[in-house]
Amino acid sequence: MKVGLGLLVAIYPCLLTVTLATYYSKENDQCNNCCRGPPGPQGIPGLPGIHGTRGEEGHKGNKGEMGSKGIRGYQGVTGPSGPEGPKGLRGRKGQKGMEGITGLEGPKGEQGARGYPGLKGDIGEKGQKGGRPPKVAFSVSRSKKLGPVLQNTPVTFDKIHTNLGESFDLYSSQFVCRVNGTYLFTTHVLGQDQHDAYVWIMLNNEHKMALHGDRRAGYGTGSNTIILHLVVEDHVWLQLSEKSALMNDYSSFSGYLLFED
Repeated sequence: MKVGLGLLVAIYPCLLTVTLATYYSKENDQCNNCCRGPPGPQGIPGLPGIHGTRGEEGHKGNKGEMGSKGIRGYQGVTGPSGPEGPKGLRGRKGQKGMEGITGLEGPKGEQGARGYPGLKGDIGEKGQKGGRPPKVAFSVSRSKKLGPVLQNTPVTFDKIHTNLGESFDLYSSQFVCRVNGTYLFTTHVLGQDQHDAYVWIMLNNEHKMALHGDRRAGYGTGSNTIILHLVVEDHVWLQLSEKSALMNDYSSFSGYLLFED
């Protein structure tokens, strides 16, 4: 209603001009056909009308014919690699390959832990009676003084009391092993007045056991015992240290075989 009223207000001046023009023509023109005056100026365009309601949907048309296959385009530039995909399923086990060449022997490994004790075996047959074990024993002493010496010096002995097995060599004053086994050695020394007596029990060229006669006691004495495992041609002997001195008849050296290997 408001749109119609506004439209009437807008075109009213035009209607008034046309009426006046027609009235003027009736008084002044001599037209035989009509009494209409000249056209007035074009009026102001009216306001747009209200949109009409949406029409009904039309019927679906028939499917068109399939077009011809287009020309294959050029291959594009390879794109960047995508992220790594998930791990695929495990494939089937392949056939066993040919056996390769045996490799070089590797380094020896460390010794493993000791295993559990095994079952007790059957009693073996009685062996033949063995021979009698060898008898090895010696005992020697000095009859003269020795020292004071200016350097480390072997102690020599000139009295042989026992030499079973002939293992003590009187010329070198050393025990020479003839039978592999375990031996016991003992020695006793007496130092000279106001002189120390430092002595070593030697195995070949190795110092094994020391004994000391202290000069502060006047005639100092020293004793010691050692058990050694020896093999054939091992030498056991005594060494008197530098500036030491021994009395006579009181220094001795003895040894014997405990059991052979």
